[in-house]
Amino acid sequence: MALTVALLVRRWNLGLVLLLDSLLTALLFGYPLVGWIESLARGVVAPATLNLVLAVFLVLLLAELMRHTRATQGMVDALQVLVPDGRISVALLPLVLGLMPMLGGAMFSAPMVDEVGTPLGMGAGRKTFVNYWFRHATEYVFPLYSSLLVVSALLGVSVYEFIAAAWPLTVVALVSGLLWGIVGVSKSSGSGPLGGRSVRRSAWSRLLSSTWPLLLVILTVAVLRLPMSYSLVGVIVIYIAARRVPARVWWRIVKASFPITTFAAIFGVMVFKQVIEDSGAVSQIPQALMLLGLPSMLVAFAVPLLVGLLTGTAAAALALSVPLAAPLLAGSALSDMGAGVWLFVGGFSGILLSPLHLCLALTKDYYGATWGKLYRRIVPSVALVVAFAVVWVRLL
Repeated sequence: MALTVALLVRRWNLGLVLLLDSLLTALLFGYPLVGWIESLARGVVAPATLNLVLAVFLVLLLAELMRHTRATQGMVDALQVLVPDGRISVALLPLVLGLMPMLGGAMFSAPMVDEVGTPLGMGAGRKTFVNYWFRHATEYVFPLYSSLLVVSALLGVSVYEFIAAAWPLTVVALVSGLLWGIVGVSKSSGSGPLGGRSVRRSAWSRLLSSTWPLLLVILTVAVLRLPMSYSLVGVIVIYIAARRVPARVWWRIVKASFPITTFAAIFGVMVFKQVIEDSGAVSQIPQALMLLGLPSMLVAFAVPLLVGLLTGTAAAALALSVPLAAPLLAGSALSDMGAGVWLFVGGFSGILLSPLHLCLALTKDYYGATWGKLYRRIVPSVALVVAFAVVWVRLL
């Protein structure tokens, strides 16, 4: 992690950094060169990797189609009538679109946050934080997130029982987002006239005509449970036909939807995750921390935190770390549910802080933000949620 941060601050490409990280991990844990090469190959061609690459490409393609047809601008214009305070609009966009769970999904709302945030005078760091943080604020309570499904299965409780215990964390996360993302943004620069009833009716119509592709994706994925890629392909085909996008611009739109650095980062993350799993690095973290003589509650938090930092993916981090850390809380003052929420907060905090988290890495590059300014908002936001969790888990 130290190498990762040092090189990213020097503006190295994330994909290259992660390749070096995977080699360093193999050396540190005595993983043979042949095994390292095999892990690299498995990470590149793994179905999860290829599905992710396809899904992110399709997301970017739909976003570019909506930008080309000015649907994004229409959505922004309608919101400025319906929600005159631009500060509310800029937070609502990633919050609502965050209900569509997928790795790197923050790229869906990034162009819209850019459209609303720029007139508000928001800089690159603030726009990145708002788009990133509000997208993930509901992950403590929205049952379609794989992280909730994984942790509830590991704890042997229903996902709704877990949500009933964890819901205050979303409230605190929203407060964090407001404090470090919205406070200080000028209201007047984003305000627009409310208009009369006919104007608002027209705005609702324009909003629906602009957002129906996104709503259709959410419907087919969240309600009909279709695979994300299938849903996106179908919506894109329908959208091209409905908007009559001319064939002469298709290639230009496709090229704009395939930034090399974005996909290098995706392959880098998935390869690195494969190497740390195969090398046994993750399983050695609890033992190493316990040898330091730290309190069990702190170690139980630190294990999923570190695994979250190293993987950047919620479901994988929790699946790897919860079985390792849960025994550390046996006999503690925490209830079983309190212990489960504590482990989840540890893992999810690591994921939110991880530069390997694709939502963070991709949107940071999209806006051209710097890591320093971005983490000055993320770190205190995470700290507030953790501080609340320290008290809350003892009450469960």
